[in-house]
Amino acid sequence: MQDIEIYPASWYYNACVQGFLEVLAYGLGEKGEEIVAGKILQEDGRAVIPGDLMDAAFKPRGTPFPDGYVFREVPAELPALKRIGWWWVEKSYKEGFIPSKDKKAKRNNPTNAEKIDMVFGRLFHFKGGYYPNLANLGHLKSTASKAEFLNIWFDLNNIHTLRTPICSFCGRKTELEINSSTYNTFFTRTVSIYLGNSYEEFPNLFWDGNPNLIMCKQCRSYFLCFHLISKFFINSDSLLVNWHLNRLLAGRTGKGGHKTLLSAMQYDRQLRRALGSWGLQNMELLVFEQDSVEYYPISARLARLLLIPRVSSLIGQIANDRIWEIILRERFDYLPTVIYKSLRALLKGGNNEKDPEVVYKDVTNVAPVTNLIHLYYMIRQQLARNEGGTSMGYLNLKAIQAAAAEAPVDLNSNLDKNLVYRLLELTRLNKKTEVYHLLLRLYLTSGDNKQFPASLASLFATSDSELFKTGIYTFIAGLKANENDEPQGEND
Repeated sequence: MQDIEIYPASWYYNACVQGFLEVLAYGLGEKGEEIVAGKILQEDGRAVIPGDLMDAAFKPRGTPFPDGYVFREVPAELPALKRIGWWWVEKSYKEGFIPSKDKKAKRNNPTNAEKIDMVFGRLFHFKGGYYPNLANLGHLKSTASKAEFLNIWFDLNNIHTLRTPICSFCGRKTELEINSSTYNTFFTRTVSIYLGNSYEEFPNLFWDGNPNLIMCKQCRSYFLCFHLISKFFINSDSLLVNWHLNRLLAGRTGKGGHKTLLSAMQYDRQLRRALGSWGLQNMELLVFEQDSVEYYPISARLARLLLIPRVSSLIGQIANDRIWEIILRERFDYLPTVIYKSLRALLKGGNNEKDPEVVYKDVTNVAPVTNLIHLYYMIRQQLARNEGGTSMGYLNLKAIQAAAAEAPVDLNSNLDKNLVYRLLELTRLNKKTEVYHLLLRLYLTSGDNKQFPASLASLFATSDSELFKTGIYTFIAGLKANENDEPQGEND
């Protein structure tokens, strides 16, 4: 048969293709990932699966396999099951797609028939399954009947045709089978609980009540693999980039999965090269909840920021989901508000209001707040360079932190603590003159005859209010870190 060419399309289609390639890589054994990344995925963003490989994958045990491949064969007790079907079962089982009761039972060495039963029970259950009622579990009681279902679903051949319409997903001509089930031919909720609609029941949002998105057999094979990436997915215009990104995220999905992405962007050279050419265009981040999808488009501007190792490092060290959301939505101007809230909570001795925008977890650890200040400063500087505008100006954050360490302030004293709290409020209101007089009085009235630091004095010469606030916030964070006798966090 001819080679199978797959072109990137919508995020959902690309996610399903990613899942299918995961199954294929598993079936090709230890070198499966290498084969997919090096031979199947192309630099232009396509995937090209050799025809002889695809044909052998969609055949049962014992049929010839092309030379040069080492693959996982179907067990002898399942001679009629196609290889792709068995790989799908094994991959799903290993990824934990089995009913909760079976996980609790912690079965040791289940039989192959039991694996099939468990995977079917999890994925096709009418409540909570990824493909509810696609397979009628009431009728498919035997292992042979389940194998037959998989063989029918994973099928590249078209027989007994009526006409040749166009597949709604890949755009190729396809053929509808006589008496074929609606659920086998059209994209409905049985295939996708996130995007599909129900047929002959609620919710039916098809314009005339009838399904109208045609699936060719090739595409529907991909759609049955969506569950393998169904928690967290990074999408771009390249299936190759998608592969690398999501492989790096494998096993670390859901909340906090962004930390692995940031680490990858920071250290993986191959990924950074790929993103440099493809990923700056139309990148998307999707987080799948039980009944919803959170969608974040990643603009070229944001992608450039995330590719800067220090930016991704700081975000990863802060490790706060709220900050990650603010970054994804590019609400950079809101970061000073988060810094203010976090500093105020530190001075008060705790986040008593349970504000989710307070970035630290331990009141004795100021490092997340300090890192957030550094992150905001770096983002503003970088955006000014990238967008060709006037530079924000320079701050020596390290010198300001050093000045805070030597400042004549004792936060164990209620008088000094109230003074610093007032300093924070005046800074938030951008009362530069009042801030200057407050700090000057602090140094002049100290018994240590300390000089007013040059790093602080330079803040009052700037006309940029955000630069001024960033500097004073750095000073206040340094005072708190000095009280706890802890490292100051990242330095520029």
